[in-house]
Amino acid sequence: MSGVRRLLIEGWRFIHHSYALVAQSHCLCLLRRPDVDLRFVDLPYYFKRWRGIRGVFTAEQEALLASLRAPEPDFMPQATLTMRPERPDFSAPRSGRRFAFGTAEYRVLAEDKRSDLRSAAEVPDTVSVVTPSRWSALAYERFGLPRERVHVVPHGVDLEVLRPDAAARDATREALGLRDAFVYLSTGAMTGNKGVDVLLAAFARVAETEPRARLFLKGADALYSSRDMVRAVLDILPARSRETVAARLIYNGDTYSSRMMGDLFRAADVYVAPYRAEGFNLPVLEAAACGVPVICTAGGPTDEFTQESFARRIHSTPTQMPPGAPDVGDYLEPDLDHLIELMRQAMHEQDNAARAGAAGASYVAEHFTWERVTERLVEVLFPGVRAATAQ
Repeated sequence: MSGVRRLLIEGWRFIHHSYALVAQSHCLCLLRRPDVDLRFVDLPYYFKRWRGIRGVFTAEQEALLASLRAPEPDFMPQATLTMRPERPDFSAPRSGRRFAFGTAEYRVLAEDKRSDLRSAAEVPDTVSVVTPSRWSALAYERFGLPRERVHVVPHGVDLEVLRPDAAARDATREALGLRDAFVYLSTGAMTGNKGVDVLLAAFARVAETEPRARLFLKGADALYSSRDMVRAVLDILPARSRETVAARLIYNGDTYSSRMMGDLFRAADVYVAPYRAEGFNLPVLEAAACGVPVICTAGGPTDEFTQESFARRIHSTPTQMPPGAPDVGDYLEPDLDHLIELMRQAMHEQDNAARAGAAGASYVAEHFTWERVTERLVEVLFPGVRAATAQ
């Protein structure tokens, strides 16, 4: 295939959600490619109460994102990437091929996530799937899509923002009053699949004997009831554990810019993600890019982009949702005792932290920049196109 390729992306802009971050990060890379003619359609936000917000990206980047044009009536895309959350669009495109983006955390497409289709036999031949991990890809193969139509394109990081910076780390820790603390960090919606209940139970045990231990939870209150979910988990802890955690817990649910998130990652001593089910788990990658060692569940999608040189992996048990559960599919149950052990190790083996952090930052910089993963995306959308065509 030669010449300029016409691409339409349907997704979200200007909202602090992972789907919007991924869509916009790809767009910023694609806008630098002379061989891609890009258009963008804004999909409705998932909840009516959500509101767009500026300042997540730099002013220059947001000006570029705002300049993205909707397709003209005669614009006939050769590829359409549709990033509709929860309910992927499996309908035939007006032209070319549609690539439905999805993150099936529990590795099964529930009935309400099949676009009213009974099986993949009803998916048009002109429709394929893009998903960020082999863990998630299994859901679409179980649905019946041929493996050659299920493409794994991982997420990436912006090295201008997410990289080691000792001075920034010290300044942020000073500003947060954490200069002498050992900081465990976890970010996200604080929903059950993130394992926040396991994390709080483990931290309660660690904090009993470690006076320097602090847990920073960064929620997303503008999108989810993150603070309320954390409070609900605290309420079910035994009274003594609840008091111990509350005295050492720092919670913030504000919307941070990408640069503020970089500062927060760098301020941590270790990033902890005892998740049960994820499509990818981008914060683990972002923390590693900042030179922060990570603790994450073994057996899930993070196995695909971490190495033992910088990631301690929590033993986990493959588990299936019980009958009558609100979700269907399978997940990983992280081992609480092993998480406690790994959290204590991280605190008492700090001599290894600098080496592990450097290994993680180097690995991510080599393999998982947005530029590199966008090259992979272009190869999927336009087979035969090679990389290195960006300006």
